[in-house]
Amino acid sequence: MQQKTIWTLFLIIGISVLDHSCQKHIDAVKTITYVYRNSSGHDLNMEVYNSNDDLFKNYYIPNNSSIETHTSRVETVALFFFASLEDHIGDSVVLRFTNGKCIHYSKDNTDKIFHITQYDNYDPVLMEYGKPITYTLYYTITVDDYNESVDCE
Repeated sequence: MQQKTIWTLFLIIGISVLDHSCQKHIDAVKTITYVYRNSSGHDLNMEVYNSNDDLFKNYYIPNNSSIETHTSRVETVALFFFASLEDHIGDSVVLRFTNGKCIHYSKDNTDKIFHITQYDNYDPVLMEYGKPITYTLYYTITVDDYNESVDCE
């Protein structure tokens, strides 16, 4: 009788393990495309630097146009995270306007371009853990950004 009880216990455990391992697993990956619009009144270059101050991405954005920088596929919002590159995380961004004016944004200060709530269509669902989502996030470079710029060094 004791052998039958032990055998039944192992059978129940085995079925339980098989049942859980056969269930479909859904990743909580967020697929987010990042689009930057230039409404500053001036053409510009958006330069992305890593933590070593190495320029590793440069985007030309004419006035009144936009560019798509990348699409991330991770579990959270990944501003300036380029998975295909070795030094793939943007630590700072310089907007270099074509008339010699610049504005610098840093991840350390969570300046505008590094602060997710400053994006045009920010939605709190982007910050929820465990929810897969496909989304396009927009950021507009405005006249105010240009007005805050200084002569480039």
